[in-house]
Amino acid sequence: MAKPDRTRRRFLPEYVSSFKDRHGKERLRFRRKGFGGGYFKSALGTEDFRTEYRAFMDASETVAVAVDRAVPGTIADLVARYFATPTRLGPTVTTQSKVRSIVGRFSEEYGKLPVARVGFEHIDAIVMAKMQQKMVQTSRGLRPIGGPVAAGKLRKELVRLFNFAVKLRMIPTNPVLLADHVKLSVEQRSAGYHTWTEDEIDQYRARHQLGTNARLALELLLWTGQRRSDAIRMGRQHIVDGRIKVVQDKTGKVLWIAVAPQLLEAIVAMPAAKNHLCFLINEQGRPFTRAGFGNWFRDKCDAAGLPQCTAHGLRKAIMRRMAELNQGNQTMKAVSGHRKDEEVARYTEAANQRSMADDAIGILARWEKERSRDETAVRDIVS
Repeated sequence: MAKPDRTRRRFLPEYVSSFKDRHGKERLRFRRKGFGGGYFKSALGTEDFRTEYRAFMDASETVAVAVDRAVPGTIADLVARYFATPTRLGPTVTTQSKVRSIVGRFSEEYGKLPVARVGFEHIDAIVMAKMQQKMVQTSRGLRPIGGPVAAGKLRKELVRLFNFAVKLRMIPTNPVLLADHVKLSVEQRSAGYHTWTEDEIDQYRARHQLGTNARLALELLLWTGQRRSDAIRMGRQHIVDGRIKVVQDKTGKVLWIAVAPQLLEAIVAMPAAKNHLCFLINEQGRPFTRAGFGNWFRDKCDAAGLPQCTAHGLRKAIMRRMAELNQGNQTMKAVSGHRKDEEVARYTEAANQRSMADDAIGILARWEKERSRDETAVRDIVS
């Protein structure tokens, strides 16, 4: 029995080891001496495994370069130590990658500054500079960088970074906690991914018929309310007793969501699968990567004449629908997986205010009429 194990180990990527846990299940672990590591969630050889492996390697390479160049006591030194343990950045590889991007850009710009000399006024200036949005040339053309939302995210991550500096005794207190909060206007708070309207959903369906990957993608996103990173991993094996099991990539939360008839119709309409474990397969016959799916779905929306629409906008659309049907916050969180009411409120800002206000006024008007009728009846009886 040992020989197959040795053969399998020869095909493991560098710094990856295999072992069996106490339940007898095989686990894969990334370990590189002197750097952070962690456990893989995906099976060896899958696209998700390659994404996780690249994230572990990128983290190690980033730390290695930073340690070589960082002057002790500087922000670059602090960030290198902060990055050394990936789980410190977040619970999943996706979250860790986002945090590494935000903090990494901060370090590139201010890495030479001594941590001990950073005061709240410096943080105010740095965050204020981030508030100014500018266009930057990237491989995919001009893209906006910065802005109020980006400034808010930066301040949030700096709180955590400088809390770590306090733990390392590089500074006695956290200067970010004394800095001003980023205050967003109503328009800025509601900015972000466009929430699909019912007309836009109908327009997309008219362009992409049942039996196509494009149509299945829309129904999967719309009727589960999940992020694209979760939708691309869903498959028939996840459907049990009429519900689809979702283990959210970002939070690790487990959800069971009823399969809507519209979604089931889209699944059944697809050509017979060729032993694929995922509903959505790219043109090469492989599961989508997160970025690859985003670009592909962008093209499908453009083909339907909906350049303003995105995959994430469908997650907001199901929240809007539930808000318009007066579903409670707990019900909406049971579908979306959100933890806080504030997050639900942010996603339901696009609820149809006009129809909801009409319903509310109608209910109040009927209540007052019934109340007046009851009072009149009581007076007639007494008199």
